[in-house]
Amino acid sequence: MKRRHGLRRLVAGIVVGLMAAAALVGCSSTSGAQTALPAGVAVSLFQNRSDYPIRHLEVQVHNTTKSTVTLHSGEFSSAFFVKTVAMHYLPYDLEPGDEVAFPVYLPSAACDKPKPVPRVTVSFTDAAGKGNATVTPRVLYNTLNEIHSHDCALSTFEKVVAITPGDAVTWTRNASGALISHLDLTFTPTGAPGTVTLNSIDNTTLLDMSFDAKLPLALSASSAPQKLVLTATPSRCETHALGEDKIGTVVPFHVKTSAYSNGYFGLVLSNTLKFEYYHYFSLACGYPG
Repeated sequence: MKRRHGLRRLVAGIVVGLMAAAALVGCSSTSGAQTALPAGVAVSLFQNRSDYPIRHLEVQVHNTTKSTVTLHSGEFSSAFFVKTVAMHYLPYDLEPGDEVAFPVYLPSAACDKPKPVPRVTVSFTDAAGKGNATVTPRVLYNTLNEIHSHDCALSTFEKVVAITPGDAVTWTRNASGALISHLDLTFTPTGAPGTVTLNSIDNTTLLDMSFDAKLPLALSASSAPQKLVLTATPSRCETHALGEDKIGTVVPFHVKTSAYSNGYFGLVLSNTLKFEYYHYFSLACGYPG
């Protein structure tokens, strides 16, 4: 009987030892997960012109290592925006030498924050195993400050005066026979305190623009709603100008608000109005169809 009890104790000891070893293996695999991107993988941020109207930001990941890095998921955050957003088109196998941009859809601006504090977090696997890393990306072309400035110039302007585009772009011929387009823009005080000033508008890559009113125009809560007519003509009749257009129907405003003495933003029009401008451009330039 003593020999049987000894055998049982030996078996029990082996089982306990195996369980402890398994537990240690599990712990080591978890604690061994990488918390930094592989050396040779870099992250940067930029915005294409085509991203502006649809509020995209590009998170670019460059793999200069000699092995594939698989990105499983990723997200972007910044103090300039109200929430964290996901990177799209993941998972993705980033081969050696690949430099790929993954878009994020920018949320509303947080206009009370003075610095962007950008962060990108990615879950990945490389030759060394799995990892999850948060990095401070390189910001190209002052992108985040530009976006924040435009967002908040618009926000502080429309806090005092809302801008409402008309329902349709129309066009007429002037005395010399040139086709001129027209779009109503209504500026309606919201009742909020303060004064904002519309200083000027710029031309775009597609259209030369002007208002039928003398600028600058100061507006406040005591102002009556103002309906201004935005007049536009083709900036140049070149087919590639239309075919490659990205921001040609975004109306560029220079304004003064409580927070911006020389503010700038682009008023993004609806797709309906954008395509009406495209139709007008084709007619004004004499393109067939």
